Amino acid sequence: MKNIHKLSLHFDSKSLLHDFQNLLPDWEMHFNTQYYSGNWSGIPLRAAVDKNHTLSAGDESNTVFEDTEYLDKAPYLQEVLSHFKTPKQSVRLLRLTPGSEIKEHQDFGLGYFDGAVRLHVPILTNPKVEFCVEGENIPMTVGECWFANFNAPHSVANHGDTDRVHLVVDLEVNEWLQQLFEKEGIIDTEETPEERHNEEEQRQIIASLKEMGTDTSLKLAREMEEKISGA
Repeated sequence: MKNIHKLSLHFDSKSLLHDFQNLLPDWEMHFNTQYYSGNWSGIPLRAAVDKNHTLSAGDESNTVFEDTEYLDKAPYLQEVLSHFKTPKQSVRLLRLTPGSEIKEHQDFGLGYFDGAVRLHVPILTNPKVEFCVEGENIPMTVGECWFANFNAPHSVANHGDTDRVHLVVDLEVNEWLQQLFEKEGIIDTEETPEERHNEEEQRQIIASLKEMGTDTSLKLAREMEEKISGA
């Protein structure tokens, strides 16, 4: 299964920007302050019910989500979401200002075989944004739609002079999404959930080894990565 993939979907950049501008005054700072430096803020378009933080993506399988009043102000974003014929979980606009950085971390439970995936649609960006998944920089442009396995280590740094704003959509895996991912070549139809979960466990071990930072642990991490990639 691919860890990173640009979907064939593409959305209108002017309409995305129009809805974004309608929501400009209503941004709130992200609550995970240990994850970033600088200014990382967002607007919840669909949020977990009964959570202390409206930007929370929800962390339980029985979390209930509902549309917010902000989505009512964004007709084109509603149209974008209508393309995904599967239950929506958290839907947010997330903004990273110039000079800000989201530190490397992992969002466990956001893998295809976990039953949920996360997609990114850039609304504003610049060439100096570095969005890295497992050390690979993803050059996203406005209007594109990207899938990544956010169980894997990932980070974002905005080294440019303008904001970076993405529509971030969490979706449940259903038959429609399965067919889309098969058509896009993201998943191998012969790969079993057991095989994928085994790989996820290995990636978690690799992340722990890298955090240790010793010569031995880093060597083991490289060897495990090479084995997974088939190098």
